[in-house]
Amino acid sequence: MNTPETKYYIGIDGGGTKTKFLLGRLIEGYGEDGAETSGLEVVGEYTAGGCHYMQIGFDGLEELMRKGIEAVCENAGIKTEEVAFVYAGFAGYGDVVSDQPMIDEAMNKALGDIPFAMSNDSENALEGALSGRPGINIIAGTGSIGSGRNESGEFMRCGGWHYVLGGDEGSAYWIAWNLLKEYSRQSDGRDEKTLLYEAVNRALDLKTDDEMVTRVVNEWHLDRTRIAGLAPVVSQLYEEGDPYAIEILNDCAKELADLAIVLHDKLGFENMSESGSNAGAGAADAPVPVSGTGGVFKIGSPVTEPFDKILREHGMEYVKPAHTPDMGALMLAVKHGQV
Repeated sequence: MNTPETKYYIGIDGGGTKTKFLLGRLIEGYGEDGAETSGLEVVGEYTAGGCHYMQIGFDGLEELMRKGIEAVCENAGIKTEEVAFVYAGFAGYGDVVSDQPMIDEAMNKALGDIPFAMSNDSENALEGALSGRPGINIIAGTGSIGSGRNESGEFMRCGGWHYVLGGDEGSAYWIAWNLLKEYSRQSDGRDEKTLLYEAVNRALDLKTDDEMVTRVVNEWHLDRTRIAGLAPVVSQLYEEGDPYAIEILNDCAKELADLAIVLHDKLGFENMSESGSNAGAGAADAPVPVSGTGGVFKIGSPVTEPFDKILREHGMEYVKPAHTPDMGALMLAVKHGQV
């Protein structure tokens, strides 16, 4: 039975496609630094739509946050007044400094008297993937961005530039964009037709080649999420040996590795054998751990193997994420709430 002293925390991992609310409480044995989750019990969860304020507006953000907090508390059977702290990591947060006051205002209206902190969703992913330890995490879902934190606690991001500007390299959108680009080249005859050509025809149910533009531009209105949904076509073509699909995923791995290389060099990691995930390795030059979260990494070895190969050439190694980004947000809620 819960006691009046029980403290509840909410972590929010908000992206352009979905927003996950996790409600948890501390139980005996949770580490003081919040780096371990053995004493952190999840007692409620709720999933809503995307929360990027550029897509739903500030009023939409306020409504989504308020309803999400109420829903996750209701699912756990507690009152919102019992929540000690909320931590929210949003896609797009911090990208436009002048927008932050409006985001803050929306959160203040939504949460009322509940204390909270916010950041970019890359911090959630980093915290969860490496259990709060120094290292790097690359997010590659609909979009892409890298983040890292060294032994001194210095945090840095890389990438995440708007896809219209050619950013989000290595993301599902980027993979699909390259798929459609290659389709147009094969349709013209600039490249020889491969399995890719017919695969796109099937995926988009095209009767003529130029209908591809009609489908993506006029009917889909260049919707980034719908375009990103074509990425699995590339991974299937990879398995079938299509040379262009192989090239796209190899280039994807390189683009994602480039994010990690920049973070590694700028953050100047040291003594990873003592403070990082390689504790006890006994080598001063132990590789810096680099994890990957998001749907692109779920493609598996076609991405992770060339990704890891490049990382090892630069003093890093790929490691599977320890926890999901939403759990990372909950861990950060505890850290901030206990300060």
